[in-house]
Amino acid sequence: MRILLLAMPDTADVIDLFGKLPNLGLANLAGNLPGHEVRVLDLVLYKPRIRGVLEKVLSEFRPELAGLSAMTFQFDTLLRVARFLRRRDPALKLAAGGYHATLMAREVTGGDPGLPLDFLIRGEGEAAFRELADELGKPKPDLSGIVGLSYRRGRAWTHNPGRPLLDLGTLPLPRREARLEEKFFFFDQSIDVVETSRGCPYNCKFCSITGMYGRTFRPFPLARVLEDLKAVRRRGTQAVFFADDNLTFDTGHFRRLCRAITDHGLNDLRYATQASAVGLARHPELVAEMKRANFWMVFVGFESMSESNLKDMDKPTSPEINRQAAALLRQYDIGMIAGVVFGYPEDTGASITRNYRLMKKMRPDLIYSQYLTPYPKTRLRREMLAEGLVTNVDDFRTYDGFHCNIRTRRLDQAGLYRSLKLESLKSYFDPTLYVGNFFLRHNPLAFFRAIGRAMLSILAMVLKGGQPAQKLDI
Repeated sequence: MRILLLAMPDTADVIDLFGKLPNLGLANLAGNLPGHEVRVLDLVLYKPRIRGVLEKVLSEFRPELAGLSAMTFQFDTLLRVARFLRRRDPALKLAAGGYHATLMAREVTGGDPGLPLDFLIRGEGEAAFRELADELGKPKPDLSGIVGLSYRRGRAWTHNPGRPLLDLGTLPLPRREARLEEKFFFFDQSIDVVETSRGCPYNCKFCSITGMYGRTFRPFPLARVLEDLKAVRRRGTQAVFFADDNLTFDTGHFRRLCRAITDHGLNDLRYATQASAVGLARHPELVAEMKRANFWMVFVGFESMSESNLKDMDKPTSPEINRQAAALLRQYDIGMIAGVVFGYPEDTGASITRNYRLMKKMRPDLIYSQYLTPYPKTRLRREMLAEGLVTNVDDFRTYDGFHCNIRTRRLDQAGLYRSLKLESLKSYFDPTLYVGNFFLRHNPLAFFRAIGRAMLSILAMVLKGGQPAQKLDI
């Protein structure tokens, strides 16, 4: 069967000024489809002009089944792409997967008889999508036994039982060669994505991960990870981003990974990942091993420098732990992107300014600031809806962390939006951002190019009082 796998083009705020990373999930699906002809199309590389490449692949490849992946804020675009595909080829079978399709399956299928989808893949998709593709190739497909699948039967939908979490040791390597385009980058270097584990046992109120995997942590076999890294290196890629949900949860696993990278001579690649502050701060020896393995950048979810905000979100860190983690990254000269969230219920304009100032004192190389967002099925959403703090309840197109969909007890939506955007804009004019900046020292031209464009974009948002609309030509 000819299968087309599609990642949506939507990105949030100014992220794609700094980099565009591939969708690893689709390469994983491709690797789990033996006997099928597969193409992977990551539409982020083509936006806003995606019509041409869609028409080209439909004409030349003639897929029989298409799998579309989307996060919550991308799901409306997924439906637009699905309608476009259906108009061009009414016989093409369409399946959707990802967090939103998993957590909101009954809501997605319950209200729109014209929904342009035939299937939803709930949870981890590798096994369910393979079984679906295999079954559709039979003269009389029987979908009733595919766990984790929702499918249309006439005008109604059937939701098969959920699929248990996969044994990650059984999964083949991603099939990256199925990609139709690979111009992915971070600053001025080519980059790919690898995972060494899935899941996070923490239970932060704002996070959707537990809705997908429960409170679990499952590492891949180290031998598989090393083979994947070797495969990435053979493709000429310069850097790798580890997309684990919480790589620092099991520091023993992470340290073994770092040692294996060094022992196998794979530290000629440059590595980046996301990490928890507590995982770094409590294990200084881990940061030293990360440096030896050539980790050059870490995104740290500090979230706040307010003790009360962190406790209210059940975030397992503190301002002091945040400072310790930041100091370690500085000590070992590893680039640091500080993830910070604003819009906690007690936030005011003054508290946002104070927290931003405290965040800057830790001397991050970039600050990635977002609004608290009530993602579907999270505890945070239930609490904020009950208190009337959600100003946009169901237009999920703006649930990207950079649109403001809430108010606080003391700031209305417009006031909250403006307060954070002004602090973000001011940070680019703060000379302390540039003194000793890791990215400025290592990637000066790419850094200034991205920073300049980001400043102009954020200034336009401040003046306009809102995020720009993302336009597509379909």
